[in-house]
Amino acid sequence: MCCCCCCHLACCYKGLPAYLAIIALFEFILGIVRIAVFFSPSSLLVTNNKAVAGFILDWISCIIPTLMGLLVALTSLIILCACLAAMGDRNTADTREEGSTGSALKHLWKNKPLQRLIQLSCNCPCYIVRPKLRFLIRLLFLFACFIFRIIAIALYTSAGSDTSGGSLAGICALSLVCLFFTFLIDLYQYCVWWHYRPQCDTKCSMVSKKHKRYIPYHLMGDNRTMRLGDKPCPNSFQCRNRHLEHILIFHSKAFKPQERYCDVQQESSGKNLYIGFHRTTPEAAVTIAHSDFAISTKYESTMLGHGVYFARSMEETEGKANADGAYICAEIEMGRVKEVGPEDRNSLRGTTHLWKEYDTVYYNHPNDSRDEFCVKSTDQILKWVMVVNEEYDKKVRNYGLDTEFSDTTCGCI
Repeated sequence: MCCCCCCHLACCYKGLPAYLAIIALFEFILGIVRIAVFFSPSSLLVTNNKAVAGFILDWISCIIPTLMGLLVALTSLIILCACLAAMGDRNTADTREEGSTGSALKHLWKNKPLQRLIQLSCNCPCYIVRPKLRFLIRLLFLFACFIFRIIAIALYTSAGSDTSGGSLAGICALSLVCLFFTFLIDLYQYCVWWHYRPQCDTKCSMVSKKHKRYIPYHLMGDNRTMRLGDKPCPNSFQCRNRHLEHILIFHSKAFKPQERYCDVQQESSGKNLYIGFHRTTPEAAVTIAHSDFAISTKYESTMLGHGVYFARSMEETEGKANADGAYICAEIEMGRVKEVGPEDRNSLRGTTHLWKEYDTVYYNHPNDSRDEFCVKSTDQILKWVMVVNEEYDKKVRNYGLDTEFSDTTCGCI
């Protein structure tokens, strides 16, 4: 994807608050029109029970967007008045004062709490790493508003031909367009976060079924805060959560999801699953995401024989891999495992003879943190998530994802 296209997409994402502000302003206008029609003496709606019930449901569903539209209107009015005042004083005001006025207005519009308020976006820290949960809650809110407005339209329509119920029904139906566009914006925001693709992934092809997601680097465990819902898992106990996203997001690079293989109790279901970490270049990571891992066959890099190599933690891949720039956390079916020690590694380098009887070779290092293992087939790698380092992925900053929750405090808007 060309740089120009990436810039346009980044501007489009950063412009979401403006798009929602326009929608809120439109909701505000439609709300004022509905009030005027309903309370008009000629409408005969105030005394009609069906119309009153419809109006109540209608306003339950649109009161918050209408208030947000009022906020947008007032903010726009303040900016307009400030601009007109600055233009009127152009001949007498100091140039620096004009610049400070423009800077203040720009700062007002870029104010993060104001933008979240306009977006009706929850600012609880728990949503920073849970875009799917944030999207589902907003979807439920929009769905409830949609149901209320559909019922209101039906009640307006049935209010009688001698009333203005038909007009109110038409205006209410027009407001459904606002809900639809709000849904599209929420869906787009969810896709940017959950189905994130780093800047280095410019391939148009579908990703592998094994590839679950890229995780933006700013969500990694070392970046967790101590705020509600965004706290890292404590290091004083062995976390039993085996979800790959949880491992990368809520734990540091030194975390080992499981004990040494020889100390792991296998599941009663018979599955022999283990979590492994792999380090590679961003380009190779993109290739893996769109296809699969490749078997290592070079003599120098196959200490345990031909296969795909994994470590017990992200930190320990740094002393083993010859590449850098991306980390992969994978769930692996170990199959039949051959455990070896330091005395065996030289005899296994560059060989394949153990694969006749075993699926995995696990190397017990004198320092258990530095254990590693090699799997025979890529079919044993069931799924993975990956992260590309900051120096190879400018998309997070270009889109403003790293500052989207700036000035965040606990609570919901």
